[in-house]
Amino acid sequence: MGIKMLEKLSEKRNDVIGRSELKLSALVESGTPSRGDALKAVSDWLKVEANRISIVKIEPSFGSPKSLIHVRVYDSPHTLMLFEPRYRLVRLGVIQAEKDKGKAAA
Repeated sequence: MGIKMLEKLSEKRNDVIGRSELKLSALVESGTPSRGDALKAVSDWLKVEANRISIVKIEPSFGSPKSLIHVRVYDSPHTLMLFEPRYRLVRLGVIQAEKDKGKAAA
């Protein structure tokens, strides 16, 4: 399920945090693209290292070969680590998930 084409719909610059917030339209072959495919396609299209990009949301359009992709592009990988939520860093593979802290075995 690859992405054929990307188009920028909007871009908002947040200088305080040091990131650009983009909304992209993606023409896909079929189905919803995976986050990995989206990250690679956005990285190649913007010519930015993947460790500075966070895929926030992928919204498929039912019955259409298009999806909306919400992306944050940070000025540095360090800034991404500071401002992205922990679950998104785990999803990106930047940090490891913590072990489940369930009840102790009796």
